[in-house]
Amino acid sequence: MLKQIFIIIILIFTLLSCSTPNDRIYTKFENNLKDSIKIDNAEKFEYTDFILHPQKSYFVNSKLKLLILKSSGEMCDSESYYLFDSKSDSIIFTVSRTECFENPNRLKKETDTIYVTNFKEATEEKYANGNLVKKSKINNDDYNNDFIIEIKINTEKKYNNK
Repeated sequence: MLKQIFIIIILIFTLLSCSTPNDRIYTKFENNLKDSIKIDNAEKFEYTDFILHPQKSYFVNSKLKLLILKSSGEMCDSESYYLFDSKSDSIIFTVSRTECFENPNRLKKETDTIYVTNFKEATEEKYANGNLVKKSKINNDDYNNDFIIEIKINTEKKYNNK
């Protein structure tokens, strides 16, 4: 019995050591966003508006609450979360992670960057290697989210016409 517990403890530490510092930061933000849609009892909707960006959508009262977009290229992968204000339809919070690799076999990461933008507080944070490397005030007018807003509109139309 003691030997089995010891093996489980070793396994847990081994698995934890495989994650990168950015994995832990990104997972924290990811969990917070997913918790918010659970609290709102959001409904998951399977639909992809733009084929190059597979998406997951979560709705509350027929309005898109959370949009998750993924994209992959030969050398880089990215995933972005967009949280919307249900009253104003504007983006209030984003978390984006981009991982780029040294070569197409993807054995070694070259960069791993997380951007967190809080439009309510007008701040942006940049994380690399598990460290906050930049925090700055932003001007919300500098952010053009037309592509995201178009996906939001098309997804809401599809959802409301199902």
